[in-house]
Amino acid sequence: MVALGSAGSAGPSFIELAGAFGGALDDWSAAVRDALAAEGRYQNWLARRLGTPAPKVSLWLRGREQVWLSGAGLPGAATTRAIVRELGLEGPSADRLAALAARIDDLQRQMEARHPRDWRKRAVEHLRGTAPAPAPAPAPTADAPTAPPPDSPQPTPRGGRRRSLPRLAAAAATGVAAAALVAHLASTRTAPDTAKPAPAPQPAAIPRAAGLEQPGLEKNTLGADSRCGEPVPGPESVVWRVCARVDADRVAFAVKLTNQADGAATARVRVRVQYARQKAFHPCPEAPNPQPVDVPPGRTVITDPARCSVPREPVPYAYQGVGWVVPANANAGSYELSPTAHVHPDRTIWKPDLL
Repeated sequence: MVALGSAGSAGPSFIELAGAFGGALDDWSAAVRDALAAEGRYQNWLARRLGTPAPKVSLWLRGREQVWLSGAGLPGAATTRAIVRELGLEGPSADRLAALAARIDDLQRQMEARHPRDWRKRAVEHLRGTAPAPAPAPAPTADAPTAPPPDSPQPTPRGGRRRSLPRLAAAAATGVAAAALVAHLASTRTAPDTAKPAPAPQPAAIPRAAGLEQPGLEKNTLGADSRCGEPVPGPESVVWRVCARVDADRVAFAVKLTNQADGAATARVRVRVQYARQKAFHPCPEAPNPQPVDVPPGRTVITDPARCSVPREPVPYAYQGVGWVVPANANAGSYELSPTAHVHPDRTIWKPDLL
């Protein structure tokens, strides 16, 4: 962590405070996400236990992005104590969350003391790199933790911490060619298409109102006997889920992406899909590397399950899809998991599952 302030200074600058604040929020969100994963819990479960709207809990888990995505209060000591209680955390994991919450509260107080009326607006400008500065300022992500690159993921051990880099802006305005492509797809596609995440051609998208993307698990998104995990917001206007499907002879995995923007911007992201068998991570046989994927506004894209499928074994195994979705220019991020498919020779048991 970079030390705030410098020799002979009266204290840390606002830029340094904002950078440390963003890093603390990133660390706090990653720690809560890891605690949920270690306990086999989902965001909606936590929202119900806390009596908090699910979208607010989702924002809490977005690190520094929550500063500009909403004007709602940020997680602090009181929220953290409730989360620790509901998850039954003890020892180092509980202590670390409490320390991060105290740091968030302290940094917020310092920024409010500098700029009582617009501290949040100023923090957003620095965290997003849009603040005018007469001289070079410290990089706002200096305090952010180092994340494992998508090219070499490892499963998070129970009670461990998966680190993540802050999400970066990924969508860029497209020109006439992109608009024509979207119009063509809207007129020619009436059923869901699966996307092969390769550099070219870009996957086709299905017309779908982004507002219909609902919280909670999804059933049969990839076909019969398939499940998708809870929606994960970001980068920017993209919401995504990791999915798995069990067929008679194979088990397949995919990532579903929806661009909730209603403008003309196509979201370009990098996507990687893997699978976990008995908690060990494995690359997809036909798509071992991250691939760029374009998601037109108001559309849904699903990576091709055929490129990430394995034979169904004659003995029981537990499978999960593993997915990363990061900005197009990012090389690191946090993975998400699908519900677990406990695949037996004669049946499949999903955990968690819809009633």
